[in-house]
Parts: sequence; C-alpha cells; structure tokens
Amino acid sequence: MAGPINLTEVDFQEIKDNLIGYLRSTNQFTDYDFGGSNLSIILNLLAYQAQLNSYSANLVANESFLYTSTIRKNVVANARQIGYVPGSARSAVSIIDFDIQLDPTDYPSGLPETLQIPSGMVFSTNGGKSNFTFNVLQPQVAGVDNSGLAKFRNIEIYEGSMVRTLFVVDKSDYNQRFILQNPNTDVTTLQVEVTEDVSSEETFYYKPADNLVETTKESRIYWINEIDRGFYELTFGDGLFGKELVDSAKIFVSSVVTNGPEGNGIQFNSSFNFVGTIFDSFGTRVISPVEVLSVSKSEGGSFPEEVSSIKFRAPREYAAQNRCVTTQDFDVLVRKVFSAIDDVYVVGGETLTPAEYGRVYITIKPSNSDSLSNITKNYIKRSLDPYRIASIDIVINDPEILNVEVDSLVYFDEKKTVKDQASITATVNDALNNYVISTVIPKFGGALSYSKILCVIDDADKSITRNNTSLIMRKDLKIVQNTDATYEVCLEQPVQQNKDKPTVYSTGFRLEVDNQIDERVFYFENDYETLREYSVEDPQIISDIYCFYINEFNEKVKVNFFETSSNVLKVVNVPFEEKNITPFGTVYHETGEIELGFNYKRGIKFVSTEVISNVIEIRCIPQNDDIIAKESLFLQVDVSKSNIRSIIDTQIAGS
Repeated sequence: MAGPINLTEVDFQEIKDNLIGYLRSTNQFTDYDFGGSNLSIILNLLAYQAQLNSYSANLVANESFLYTSTIRKNVVANARQIGYVPGSARSAVSIIDFDIQLDPTDYPSGLPETLQIPSGMVFSTNGGKSNFTFNVLQPQVAGVDNSGLAKFRNIEIYEGSMVRTLFVVDKSDYNQRFILQNPNTDVTTLQVEVTEDVSSEETFYYKPADNLVETTKESRIYWINEIDRGFYELTFGDGLFGKELVDSAKIFVSSVVTNGPEGNGIQFNSSFNFVGTIFDSFGTRVISPVEVLSVSKSEGGSFPEEVSSIKFRAPREYAAQNRCVTTQDFDVLVRKVFSAIDDVYVVGGETLTPAEYGRVYITIKPSNSDSLSNITKNYIKRSLDPYRIASIDIVINDPEILNVEVDSLVYFDEKKTVKDQASITATVNDALNNYVISTVIPKFGGALSYSKILCVIDDADKSITRNNTSLIMRKDLKIVQNTDATYEVCLEQPVQQNKDKPTVYSTGFRLEVDNQIDERVFYFENDYETLREYSVEDPQIISDIYCFYINEFNEKVKVNFFETSSNVLKVVNVPFEEKNITPFGTVYHETGEIELGFNYKRGIKFVSTEVISNVIEIRCIPQNDDIIAKESLFLQVDVSKSNIRSIIDTQIAGS
C-alpha cells in the first residue's frame, strides 16, 4: 500500500521528490527510472503547480492580517477593521497678515463696509524648491475703516490647489460610490455641502463622523476611508446612523490637493504675492494692491502615511480609544493631529523632580525644522482638547537636538571604477543619507554605531578600499541678541579629554565690548593645557574656554575679557601661551556641559553670529566611539554639514 504524501514541503524540488517517493511506494512504479522518463515532465508540472498554490495561499494568509500584510491596500483594509484611517497628505500651512488700502476717490458715494476674499487661491510664492499656491478654505471678510483700509489678520492659508467636485446621488445605481480621485488630497481640508431637497438650492454643511454615541438618524455626517491607489471614498448615513441622502441630491466637495513637505519652509513677506480676487460689499471687484505685513514660516506639509507607519500606529491608536490618559496615548494622538513629525517624546509631570502633578510635557521634533512655531503648538494643543482629561495641562516644548557630523577621508582604487573623486564623495554622501533614513537614528533616545558608519562608507562603492573616519558632535546655541546673558549648553555626552589639542570649538560671533560693538569676529575653543580635576561635591574633569580672533596674517590672536568697576567688559590681546586670564567659559568633560559667561557679573552680550538665525555652532569631539542619546535628547546625523573627502589609494598593491 502506498505511503501518505507529506504536505509540509513547499520547495519545488522537495515537492517533486515527495511525489517520486510516493510513486515508488506503489506496486506499479517500483523499478521505474523517474530521472530520464517523460513522466518527469508531468512531475515537474505538478510540483510547479503545487508550489504556486502554496505560495499563493501563503500570500493570501499574510495579506489577511495587519502585522504581516505588505501591500498598501491590504494594510489599509486591515487597519480599517479596527477603525484606523491612515493619514492623508497634509498641506503646509502659514498664518498671514495683510492690508488692502482702497482709494476713497474710487467711491464718490461712500466707501464699502467690508471687503471679501472668496475661498480658493489667494497667494503664490517664489520661495522653497519651486513656486506654490496657497488657498483659504473659507471666504475671508474684513471691515473697511474711514480711510479705506481693510485689515486681514491671522488668516490661515493652505498650500496646494483647491479642487471642487460635484456628485449627484443616483438611487438606481446600487454600486454608486463617491470617490475623490487624487492621492494627494488633504482630507483635513475637506468641505462637504449637500443640497438635501432637489427643489431647493439650500445647502447644508456635513462634518466628518467621530463617534456613533451621539449620532442620530438626522446627523449630517460622513465617513471617509482610503481605497485603492491612495484615493479617498466618502460614505454617508443610512437613516439609522446619519442622515440618508435622497435621490438626485447634490454633493459639493472642495479640498486641497497638496505637494506635501515641498511647501514647507517658506517664510519671507516678499515671497508671497497676492493672486486672489477681492470683492467689496457692493459686489464690485477690487483691484487695490495688497500689502503683506507678516507671515509665519509654512510648516506641517507631509506625504500620505507610509505602510510601516500604518502598521505601527493603527493598533496603538485603537488602544488609545480616542482619549489621552497614558503617555503613549498622547504620542499616538499628537501624530494623528499633526503628521509632519520625526519623533515625539512625552513625559508625565509626576515623574519629574520636583513632581508636577496634572501636567504632561510633550517634546516634538518636526520633520523639516528644529522646532515648531507658536501658532502650530497652539493648534496641536487645541486639537488635543477633545481627547484629554480636563484636569491635565499640556505643555509643548522645543526639542534639544544633538547633531552628529561625519568627518571622513575615503580611499578608493581608481582601477576599479570610472568615477572621479567628486563622484565617490557624492556616492558616500548618498549612502549615508540612505542609512540615516532607513534606521532609527533620528529619534529621541537614538543611538549611532561608529562601526556601522564605517561599514556604510566602505560599502558605498566597490572601489572603496578603506576610510579614516571620526564623529563630531554639534549643538546649535541660539543667542539672545544684544542682551547680557549667560549660556549653558548640555550635550549629555562625554567630551574627549585630550591634552594635545582642543576638543571644543565654535563658529564666529561678534560681541559688545566697552559699550560698543567690536567689529572683530571672535571664536572660542577649550584650552587643553587647563585640563584638570574639579571637585566640590562630585569630582569632574574640566577645562577652560578662551576667545580668539584671526588676524590679517591668518593667525590666532588670543584675547582676555575683563570687567571694569562698572561691570563693563573690556578686551585685551594676550600672548597665546598666557594662562592667567579670566576664562570665557568652562567645559565639564564627563557630563558634556558647557558654560559661557558665568565668570562675568553681567554675562556676555552677543551682537551677531556668522551662522544665520543668530546661531553659534559648537562642535565637540566625543569621548566614546558610539553615541547613545538619552530619551529626552533628539539625535540626528547631519550629512549636509559632514566633511567627506575622497582620494586615490596609492598604498594598495599594484599602485
């Protein structure tokens, strides 16, 4: 009697061998040569079909669950089962103030009472990567004063193109669907209006459904879900949950189709040009010029949520149940209301020292800048209000960012590539950028492995033979311009204790000295010869920081700042080997803390910096090869400011 067929094999050859074994176990094929027979072709076909069926069954099973699915539409469908709607593309948003001055001579019968700007395109820009348009979602109205001036204040404008779509309800079409056929629609900008009575032009505003508890059969609501190809589908009530639409009802949908993060970072008044339409209260179009007074930097633009993010966030949002109780709840819901985020760090006030009960601190690292504007912070706090417990106070902080730069000399074999030095350097830069994007380095509590950086550089191109690489930490110090102040910079990483060279150095800045601006550009670095142990309660290794400038001979000139009897700073040049000077600051090497100006009663007054945005870049050499950040510190690799060089390796065999 033939033995049973093993059903566990899925490999082609294993399936074929299993079939041969089965046939040999029968009386008809006991001495048959399967290797060279025509029956082998039939066995190949059977094994191929069995393997294909096995693969298809495995694929179907995997795509049926959120954790194992990989195809976007299946991931979205599985997430929908637990009530999760993936984040759509988001428009970059800016807040703008502008004035319109009417000419009273144009209105001999009297000035209009108001000016109105219809919804739609209002501004175009010439900043950023390309030109963009910004829109208002609702008509904007401003009063006109006696001089003919209309002031538009705190107007929210959204990057993208305003798209308007009309649907007509057809009850005879049982398969009718209301689909917004653009994958870059920002669903947070949707405006849905419905003419419920076909004999009337009156429209009613419909809002997105947030829960079923307060929903009645008369609720004017809709549901939105992502479907194939990134399109979105609207679903309306059935008369039990939500108002049912009647036959021939008209659905008017307006939304912004956006360019996502490409619209971020536009901030200057001169970048915004008015291209909208203005009407006065008489219904006449106005052609008076528009003066932009102020505009916030556009931010918040993002692409649709990625598959990996959906799989990670969907179960966590389900666990949050639309309420902010635990720190993870806040993390999930912050990402829901504002998606252009690299990472979020949440800590309860009760865990701090001293404890602050009833308060939660949220630190957000946005995707395209180092910090959020106050306008965006207020928007996030308002958006979290429906979810938070009433007694909890929310505080949103700017992140402490530790940048890491790569200083690398790359050697390559010119005989193994057609690339020149510039091309090899560009290849290494691309490899580092891809590594940063594909790992969890840029995050709160991130870790950077020195050995992996070396491997990424070596593997960037087959011609690379070796590399000489070091890591440099950088903290950007934002100065308080024209104000006496002291500064404390916390790297939260040990700084190298080197007795042969400085391990802390800065970019240039100007100071106020003797009550006037000193035109020299100063720099500071630590004096490695002052490296010593400092002990009050906790022994630490410290070194002093001194200032210098570069003279016309490109030489460092060391200076000493001292205070007069009226506590005014003066400066004198001193010999470079002079040690008996007042330190400009102090480096605590073991904790990575840097203090500036604490040796002066009034502190120091920075006037300007060489780096834009009033920033002094402080670079430090780390004590350890690997850099591991604490949870409250955001660690990121700044490839754009890294120093990558490449040269031909002349020491390899045959060179």
